[in-house]
Amino acid sequence: MKKFAFAVVIFVLAAGIVLAQRGFGGGSGGRRFRRGYYEDYRTPREITQHGNETPTWINAPGFEKDVFTFVRMKRASTPYRYSGGPWDTDTPDSDLNLSYRLQQVTSLKVDPNGLFLRLTDEELVDYPFIYMVEPGSLELTDEEAIALRNYLLNGGFLMLDDFLG
Repeated sequence: MKKFAFAVVIFVLAAGIVLAQRGFGGGSGGRRFRRGYYEDYRTPREITQHGNETPTWINAPGFEKDVFTFVRMKRASTPYRYSGGPWDTDTPDSDLNLSYRLQQVTSLKVDPNGLFLRLTDEELVDYPFIYMVEPGSLELTDEEAIALRNYLLNGGFLMLDDFLG
């Protein structure tokens, strides 16, 4: 349990460092007029990166599923407001870079592809850590709220990140 707690602390610190390096460009990653652009993608690896290509890596054969997976939550697109932006801010670069750095500087085995899921996806229970960006525009349906509550009550960890700017 101590190793898991230590890994979570390292992950949160790494996330802060990686996201701080992204700068303050308004938080929309230049997609302010392309709403829903990434809706059909399942992993960040499927999307062309904006900066330098994040290296890929391979985990030991037979253990491809026995890894930490960075899971970003997809949600319905809502009109822009002053208080928040879309679910896909800074993807795919931040997702892939954080996953790469986490496997590079820790002993964790990390999925090189990451994943996009919805709160209502049945496989959500397979992942102990989920990430949501721009919660200022977060509006959950009753079904999503129940799913998130059940996920958290069963030990899931949610990281919310709001760029405010």
